[in-house]
Parts: sequence; C-alpha cells; structure tokens
Amino acid sequence: MQLKLFFDHVLSVKEEHSPSFPLLQNLAVLGVLRSGSSPEQITQVKPGIIERKIDRHYRRLCRVQEELGQLNLKQAAAKNLPVEGTPGISFEDYVFSQIDFSRCRQMAAGDFERIFPEGLTDFDEDFFVKNFRISRNETRALIEKSYKMENALYKIQGESPLLLSVMRTLETSLENNELFTAEEIHTELEKLAILSGPPVQLGEAALTLPDIEQLFPLLVSSLDGLNITHHDGMKTKLFISSGSGGSPENLSATFMPGNKAWTRVLISRFT
Repeated sequence: MQLKLFFDHVLSVKEEHSPSFPLLQNLAVLGVLRSGSSPEQITQVKPGIIERKIDRHYRRLCRVQEELGQLNLKQAAAKNLPVEGTPGISFEDYVFSQIDFSRCRQMAAGDFERIFPEGLTDFDEDFFVKNFRISRNETRALIEKSYKMENALYKIQGESPLLLSVMRTLETSLENNELFTAEEIHTELEKLAILSGPPVQLGEAALTLPDIEQLFPLLVSSLDGLNITHHDGMKTKLFISSGSGGSPENLSATFMPGNKAWTRVLISRFT
C-alpha cells in the first residue's frame, strides 16, 4: 500500500469531519509536510495531537531534570539516608520533602492548559486508581472545581493534599501511555470508513481502506526521523530502534531537557 495515497485520502475528507479521526489527520499532515508538498486543504498547520503529547512528555522531563538538579545529596547523606535494609529516612521520603508545591497553587494559564485537561489522556485508567485512588473522571472533576482563572493565572480555591499530589504527578510522571495504539487507529479507521462510503480510489484500482495489521506499522514508521521543536528551541528526534534480533521494533525518541539526553520508547513492539 502506498501510504501517500492513504494520507491524501484522509486529507480529502471535509474539514468539519476531521475531529473524528485526529490521529490519522495529524499523521497525514506530518506525512505531507515531510514530503515537501502542500495540498490546498492544509491552510494553517498547528501542532496536532501527536506533537502536543510529545511536548507534554518533554515538559515533564524538564521538570524531572530540574528537580534532580536541585536535590542536595550531601544533605541527604548527612541525614543518614539508608541503604536497603537499614533504619532511617527513605530516599523517596527525602525526595518528597524537597518538593516545592507552591507552583501547583498558582499556575500561568499556558502551563496549566498544557497539562489539563488533555494531559489526562496521557495516562491510562489504572494510573489514576493506583496513584490517587480515584478515576480519571473524578480527577478531572477535582481539578475543575479546585482552580479558578484570574488575570491569566489559575489559582487554587480549595487546597488539599490529594489535589497537590494530583497536580504534581500530572506535571512530572513519566508513566505515559504509548504515543498511540493500534486500537486507537482501528477506531479512527472505522469512522473514516463510514465517512468515505463505498470503496475509495487508492491508486489505479478502487480499494477498501487498509486493515489495521497492514496500516499500523506503516504509520509508526512514517514518524522515523521526525524532529519536534519545543518552546525553548530544543529538538526531540524520533527514530525506529531495533530489537535484539536487529529488526525494527520500537518507536523511540531522544529528548534533551536541560541539554541532557533522555531516550524514551514512545511505541513498543509495533512490528
């Protein structure tokens, strides 16, 4: 299957229907832009769902890198932090004691809106139950009722240990979902098929839309070599990494928070 023909078809669907398949739309736009062509339907390119998710991942790494740099390990040693099996303060307790929660009490609108509400989709349902003992929807409701925007700042109206923990975790956790999954693409394919109607013309013959087993590895591979530029000018490069047998296996990315390289797997075992 020629991926370009598929991308052209995705972009040919009327603009008002594109929110029904944001991943396919985003992948198609990225594919077209990287090929150097500019079809008429792309009049203004904004960061799509994929770039925004990668950017949130980068910003969380920046926060983690920043806090690692601020840890006073000499002070930790003076407090007799234990090796495993000895009494004293745990390393986790020490790290927690160094956390500055003040940034959670008042956040610039731009920072707040980058992690909420879309940032909730970066984590699966089990993440919320495991960390907060409440569901994703309950987490959303907690944040919505606890913050009010004043003069481009979101301010806490009713502070609680749970709320501070939620905001802190959403801003720093590296337990991200995969960038996108075969199931998500399959759901969007079904919506695209409904909008497309009868078999569409892909090349010389009228073909049905591709099945997910054929399409998913191609979509993941289409991101190989993509560079994402962040707000601070740093670039994140995506690449296909190989498994133990040398065959393509994961979509990975090298992030550079604080100019220090962090390599993270974004989609695992896609082949």
